[in-house]
Formats: sequence, structure tokens, C-alpha cells
Amino acid sequence: MQTNYQTSKRRLSWTFLMLLLFSVMRVQAQEQITGHVKDSRGLPLPDVSIVQDGEGIGTKTDESGKFLLKLPKLGVKLIFRSIGYKNYELVVTNSNNLEVVMEDDIAGLDEVMVTAYGTSKKSSFTGSATVIDAKQLENVNTSNVAQGLQGLSAGVQVTNTSGRPGANPTINIRGIGSLTAEMAPLYVVDGVPSDVNLNAYSPSDIESITVMKDAAATSLYGSRAANGVIMITTKRGASGKARVNARAAWTTSDFAVKFPERVSPAKQWELAWEGLYNDARDFDGKSDEEAREYASNRVPSVFWNTTPLYDANGNLIRNYRSGWNMDYPVGLDGKIKPEVQRLWDFDLFDEAFNYRLKQDYGVDFSGAMGENNTYYASFSYLNDKGVHISDGFKRYTGRVALNSKINDWFSMSNSIMFMNSADVNGGFDARVFRVMPTEYSAYLWDYETNSYAISPYTGRPQLDEGVGNGRAWWPRWSAYGALTEAKNSQTDNLQTVSALTFRLLDGLSLKTTYSFQLIDNFYSMWKSPERENQLLPSEGYVQRDNYRSYSHTVNNVLTYDKTFNNLHHINVLAGQEIYSYTTSGSGVTRSGLALPYFKEISLASNDPTAWSTFGRYGLASFFGKAEYDFDNRFYISSSIRTDGSSRFHPDHRWGQFYSLGASWRISEESFMENTQDWLQNLKLKASYGEVGNDRVGNYYAYQALYGPTSYVGTVGVRLNQLENENIKWETNIQTNIGLEFSVFNKLSGGVEYFTRKSQDLLLNRPLAPSLGMDAILTNIGDVQNKGWEVDLNYSAARTKDFDWNVSLNATSYKNIITSLPSKEEQYSQGVAIFKWKEGGSRYDIYAPSFAGVNPDNGHNQWWKYEFDGNGNIIGQEKTENYNEVNVNEQRINQGSVLPDVFGAFTNNFRYKSLDLSFMLYYSFGGKLYDYNYSESNVLRENFAAYDNLDRRWQKPGDVTDIAKIYTYRTFDAFANARYSDQYIFTNNFVRLKNVMLGYNLPQSLVSKWGLSALRIYFRGDNLLTFGSAKGRGTDPENYGNGLVGVVDASSGVPALRSYSLGLNVSF
Repeated sequence: MQTNYQTSKRRLSWTFLMLLLFSVMRVQAQEQITGHVKDSRGLPLPDVSIVQDGEGIGTKTDESGKFLLKLPKLGVKLIFRSIGYKNYELVVTNSNNLEVVMEDDIAGLDEVMVTAYGTSKKSSFTGSATVIDAKQLENVNTSNVAQGLQGLSAGVQVTNTSGRPGANPTINIRGIGSLTAEMAPLYVVDGVPSDVNLNAYSPSDIESITVMKDAAATSLYGSRAANGVIMITTKRGASGKARVNARAAWTTSDFAVKFPERVSPAKQWELAWEGLYNDARDFDGKSDEEAREYASNRVPSVFWNTTPLYDANGNLIRNYRSGWNMDYPVGLDGKIKPEVQRLWDFDLFDEAFNYRLKQDYGVDFSGAMGENNTYYASFSYLNDKGVHISDGFKRYTGRVALNSKINDWFSMSNSIMFMNSADVNGGFDARVFRVMPTEYSAYLWDYETNSYAISPYTGRPQLDEGVGNGRAWWPRWSAYGALTEAKNSQTDNLQTVSALTFRLLDGLSLKTTYSFQLIDNFYSMWKSPERENQLLPSEGYVQRDNYRSYSHTVNNVLTYDKTFNNLHHINVLAGQEIYSYTTSGSGVTRSGLALPYFKEISLASNDPTAWSTFGRYGLASFFGKAEYDFDNRFYISSSIRTDGSSRFHPDHRWGQFYSLGASWRISEESFMENTQDWLQNLKLKASYGEVGNDRVGNYYAYQALYGPTSYVGTVGVRLNQLENENIKWETNIQTNIGLEFSVFNKLSGGVEYFTRKSQDLLLNRPLAPSLGMDAILTNIGDVQNKGWEVDLNYSAARTKDFDWNVSLNATSYKNIITSLPSKEEQYSQGVAIFKWKEGGSRYDIYAPSFAGVNPDNGHNQWWKYEFDGNGNIIGQEKTENYNEVNVNEQRINQGSVLPDVFGAFTNNFRYKSLDLSFMLYYSFGGKLYDYNYSESNVLRENFAAYDNLDRRWQKPGDVTDIAKIYTYRTFDAFANARYSDQYIFTNNFVRLKNVMLGYNLPQSLVSKWGLSALRIYFRGDNLLTFGSAKGRGTDPENYGNGLVGVVDASSGVPALRSYSLGLNVSF
């Protein structure tokens, strides 16, 4: 495998070098054309694309709308394109000072979209897609491309799993298409499917992003497009004068939603005393006087190890001492004694989280080499330190792209992208710092001097490095480890794309593309032996893992595009593609570190645990597409693709997928002539198609797999996966019906209804235990999504000095399971229970029903239901015994965690050189199980207490939602956190997602400095959050493990509120 990789690498290097040298060989004399492009208000238009009709070489206007272009001769036709304006065509008859005025096009009918293996005008496109241009990405101004997609396209659901630097959200397009297979969309970069993480790309290198949502748009990508396609087009060079763009941004962040307030050490000791008092009275039968004495004497042991510690010779090492100046600080009345003084004031949360700087820099160069060669080169650097003391993410990205027109029938393009990233992730999630009481200090206290012990090595306070039961305090997590340990991941990404285009005949072209992608990852983790707790051994350990994957893609596409008699237009393509992917990995974990700072495998003493893996996947494809339009009124498209996947047995390897689409521009009919002064576009479209899905996670899905085992010292192998040669493709059937419109040259938009039905889902079918395996992978499930999308854009004002544009998108869909292998399956996420049932949803959450706190005794109550034979509720009664309701039949459907509707409302303003934009992201409906909030209502040993407990039941007659408190040492200590609908909330929220205020310095001023443009801006993200989750100290978008509807300990660092200052300079 290594030899094959080195051979491929050498071939790639030589190929790219030869293409690069060949690209600069051809130079010929040409006419130099200059000009100026403006809009209808007389304002200069920057970044207008100008190309010679039928050719690939062109240029763009600069910030002042000026351009320079070299043509082979006069008399050729130029096409001017810019999003939001109608295309302008001009036959060049003179070479100097061309004046071009472009008309507004709110509907964007002349907009050219990047589609599968080609391009298409928006007016002729029969599928469903959203184009996000560079300007929109600039307004979002994020360093993470995936996060920047949120709110920019209807039907796209972006779920943030963490606020850590470098974290990637999960993206779903029109819901999920499977229950077990991969649900992420296919990413296509410059026409080639990409395995590279989106976080590898610098947003400033992206020209546009096309989100393709239905079968008519995605079916040419066949089996890999079942979950939609996100197509990224990177920037290229343009002829004319050379350009240099530089940018810099500085960002600081805090939490978008504050965590619940923890009580002071004094209050926590008093609450612990109350819990112990309740223990003694309710469970031990003690009298009031006995219970008070018991609680006052016992309360230190809730937080501290009160057992003296001796060495092997019987010498006292440590006796019990707390953070107070006396051993028993709580009196018989349950209050801190007046004479007691606090020794230290420390908050681990404040120590671990603070304002840290994020720096983002980039520069790009573009221009021409000779008359027929253009180049684009960029470099960017990102250093994001996050908000946690052990977090950090660095990324270096470099990219070079070359385009060359060799002659009238042959051109080529080449690009190479390299990214190196270093991701440092704190060894603990945010839960450690959220639940650790303010009672404890991470630093060692010197009781002799009544101050923090000073390290002789650093001169700073010394971290408390005591271990396990040898530590004076009880917490399960070590503050020392939480502040110092980290997981490190270093990744190298390399991607090259080379394309050759041959113009064989008028309208007939052949394009051959080759892409190579390489991902290398090194992962390391160290756990100190000084962070022993009840959960982990005290020896510490070191982990080292290496992963490598690489892929080759080759496709050949023959395209014929022709217009006849200005009425009939056809576009036909046929193609073939080969994709090969190889992955491997190995790792070693070893424990037994003699010293805390030993961080190498060789310095550990215990036997290592090793692993390795290898996988290979191949896909062969043949595809074709035909499009026809008549008189720019009627459009028909069809496509077909055949894929052969190595994941399936040869008898079932090949799958065939297709699509049909049609649209009718009603506004172009003769009977609509009287509406042309106010109706610019009215288009009805529909599509139907099938795509497949083979991304089931296992590269050897149909084969029997074996693994090592041992028995009584004898080594052998065992069966891990049963063979099933009959498994086949999951099939995704999609329907889309839409209406697009544009009126008064101000309001434009569209409404679409879609269905997405997945058949033959690959699920594990249960087997009899006597067979030795509990399940076998089989095609036996169906699921369906159906819903609506609305996309509206309104130009509220458009004058020379003032612009105001408004956009709104909304999505609503439902998920229905139509077939399962058994009557009912259950899927658990953390402590939340999701049941998969026919007729139900993948996202239905089931839980017992909370009946409130008994005002007489302060105990929690739940509803116990009585059912008839059909499962209908016919009666109910209250019970204080949670075990009676914590059973499957008593967990009832509490609703779906899918929102009823979600989307974004965006405003963009411009007044002369000043611009302002903001986005409101909203989500209404859908349930959320808030485990973190349930924890904040509990009094637990060595866990933080929160001010929620001020609402606790304290005396008969109290009406509240938080029960009487007990200590962790009694069976009912967790009563206030029992899993039920008490902590399942409707997750309505609105968030001010981003605000940007920018100023472009006047051209007359910056030109004196030798610049073409200078822009300064201020930006804020997640500035305001409205909704009930905020009141609970919960971020409404931060879901554990990426599963919508669950906020738990795995949710880690929530979304951040950030403030940025940026500068963009052009030369």
C-alpha cells in the first residue's frame, strides 16, 4: 500500500509539473480592451465577470468597475455577468473606454449556476437548488465554511455540536434519508467529489456554493447524492492587471448563553446540611435534635475526605482540613457559624474559561501570465484559541490555481490545495467546570501561611496534584487534569484537480478531470497519573493514533450544447467516472507512567494495547443527461446514472438511478403580455427521481468479518459480522414541485413542496440467540420526509445612496417511518429514549409523565397509566415510586424533537460607503430534553449546587416544581433529575445570528495610498438569544453528539458570542 501511494504521489507531481510548464508556453499578439461597468444608478460594479462568447478566458472588474481584457481581434462578442443583474452582451468594435450599463434582475434569471458536471442558467434549471455567492459568505464572515451555511438556504439544517475552535457542525438537507447509514451530504469541490473536511477550506477562497436538494439536481452523482449535494466553486484568476487582496480579523468570544449560577460555598454547605437533616428525619427516624447534630457533624464528609492519611511507616501525611478556618463550620441551625471565615475564593470555571483572541489572516494574488493564462494563489492563517484554557485550533491553508487556453480547441486548468491544522482539545468537556463546586480550589493551599502554596519552579500558585483518595477533597474529576490535559490532533490535507477541455466541434466538447486527495492525521492524548478518580486508574496513560486516507477520481464528460433558430436549445452530456478510496490506521495505548510529565509510549511501563485497520472502496459510474428548452418557455430535463459499488456482492453491485424534470415559464406566454410591466417571472416546475445510498459505514458490508479472540490462553478468531450477499442499495425516491416568481422588480422568491422516501434501508434484523449472532444486516426499512420550503427576497429601496434588501426563508417538514423489521425498535441517546415505530418518527422522544411535586411531603410524583388492548390510555393515577413508571410501556410519546419550522430573516443596508447587515435565525416547535438543566436541580455530593434550588420544597403546602432535597448518599438524591417530561421543553428560540457594520473608504482617498480598496468592519455573532432555553442556562442549538433534541454532558462547549474587528485591503 505504501509503495502504491509513493508511486501515485510521484506520478501526480510529474503530471502537475508538466501541465504547469505547458500552461505558460503559448503567447500571441492580441487587442487590449478597456472599459467601465456601472449599474442603472451610475454606481460602479465590482467583480463583474466578462468573458468572450464560447471561450473560457475572461476577466473581472475591479472595485471601481473598471476592466482590462485582451482579445484576439475586434468584432468578438463579450458577455457581462453579475448576480442580481441581467446579462449584457456587447460586440466589440473599438478597444478603448467601453461603457457598459447593467440592468437590475431581482429574479436572477440570467444567473449562471454550477450544476452537476456543468453549468445552467437559473431560468432553465428544473431542479431545486440555492446559490450562495462570495458576497453572502463575506457578510457571514466565518472561518468555518460549514457554519457559514446556517440560515442562507431553505431546507438546510445546520446543527452545532460544540463551540470549541475547529469544531464542525452536522448538515442535513431536507431531513434524513436513512436510519443507520451516513446522513451527511456529498461535497463536490470544483466538479470533483471531495473527502476533505469543509474546515480545510478558507472561506475567502470560495467563489460560490450551490446547495442541490432534489433528484433533478443531484441524480447525476448517483449513489453518493442521497443526502443532497453541496457544490463548492473556488476562485480563479482573471486576465487584466494583477490584483492583491489582503485581510485580517481579530475576534474575542464568550458564551452566548450563560451557565446557571452556582451558589456560594457557604450556601452549598447549608444546602448539604439540609439534605443530611432530611436524610436523618425521613429515612433514619431521628428526632429533630438528633438530626441537627447528625447533619452538622456529617456535612464536611459530603465535600472532603475526613479520613487521616498515613504513609507506610504510620506517619501522618494529611489530616482533614477544608476551605474554612474551622473543621465544622455549620451550626445546629443549618447556617454557617458567624465566626467562620473563608480561606480562599476560587472558581474553577473562571480559571478555565476566559476571553482569548482569535486571529485570521489571508492574502491572495490573481492575474494573467501572457494573454491566455491566468493564475490565482492564496495563503491563509487561522489561530483560534477558543475560550477554554486547554483548547486551540491552528490552520494553514495554501492554494494555487492555473487556467490556460492553449489554442482555439484546447484549454486546461490545474489547482492544488494544501492544509495543515493542529487541533488542541481540552481533556475534559465543559461539564467538569460547570459541575465542580465553588468550594474547591485547583491550587494547593498552605494552611501554615494561609495562602496558596507557591511552586519553586514557576513562582506561581501550585496546582493541587494530589491523587484519588489521597486528595483532601472528593471530586470525581481532578482540577489539575482539567486545566492541563489535552487531546492533540494534527491533520494534513492535500487536494489537486487537473482538467483538460477539448472543443471537438461547434457546440461539442470533451472534458477530462483527474483529482487526487490525501488526508493524514496524527492523534495523541495524555492522561496524568495525578488525576486519579473513581472512574479512571491512577497510573495515567498515553495514546498515539495515525490515520491515512487517499483517493483518486477520474471522469470524462462529453457535452453537446446548441441553439437552433433561436427557439430550440439542447444540452446533452454523457460521462464516465472512476473513484477509488483507501484508508488505513494504527494506534497504541499504554498505561503506567512513573512520572506525571512522561508523555511518550516508551516511558510507560504496562503492556501496550494496539490496533490497526484497513479499508478499500471503489465506485465505477456511467451517466448521461439531456436538457431541452423551447423559446425560453418550456424546459425538460432527464438524467440517468449507473453505479457499481464494491460494498455489495457482484450480483447486486450495480444500481441505476434517474431523474425527470420539467418547468414552464408562464410569464413568457403571449397571454401574459399585459403583465410584463409588473411580472418579471412566473415559473412552475416539477421533478421526480431516484438516487441510491451505499454509505453504510462498512467497506465490506456484505461479507463475513472475523476478529481475534482467546479462550483459556488459546488464540483464535471469531465471527463478528454475518455474510449477506443479498444486501443492495438503499433507494431514495424524491419528488419536488415548485413555483418561482418575481413581481414589480422588487419581490422575488419561490415555494416548494417536496417528498423524500427512502426504501430498502439497511438495518440489523434480529436473529435467534441460538445462531450465535444477534443480528444480520438486511434491506428491510422505509422512511419518508415531506415538507415545504419558502424563500422570499425583497428590494425595499434601491437608490444611488441607499439600498435595503430583505430576505426570508422557512422550512417545515415531517419525518415518518413507514416500515421496520420488527414491530418496535428502541434507540437510546444518553438518558433520552427515542423509539422507532412504524407510523412514528425517527425523532419521537418517549418518557414518563411528570405529575408535579406533592405539596404535602415534597416528593416527586409521576403519572401511572392504564392502557386498553390497543395501547390507548383509559386511566391514570399518581405515584411517588419512579420504578413503576420507568418501564417501556409507561414511557409515552412526548413529541418529536424536529422543529415545526426553522429559517432565517436577513436585512442588508447600504448608505453611501457605509453598510449594515444582520441575520435573525429562528426555530419554533420541536422538543428538547435538557439533561443539563435536570442536573442543576439536584443536590449531589461534590457537585455544584445552583440557585434553582431556591425553589425547592421546604415545608408542607409549598407548591413548586423542585422536590425536597436529600444528599447523594441516599437512594432518592437524584429524584429531582429523574428522566421524564419534566425536563422536555418546546424549543422555541430566536437568535441574532450575526451583525456586521462596515465602511468602505472613498476611492479618491485610498487611490492616493496606492490602494484600490480599503474596508474596515465590526462584526458580532450570536449577540442575542431569545427563548425559554436561555432562562435555563441552556444553549438551544448545542446538542450532544449532534443529535437534535438532546442537551447533555457530551454537548461540551456551547455556542460562543463573538466580537470581531476586520480589515480588507486590495491593491
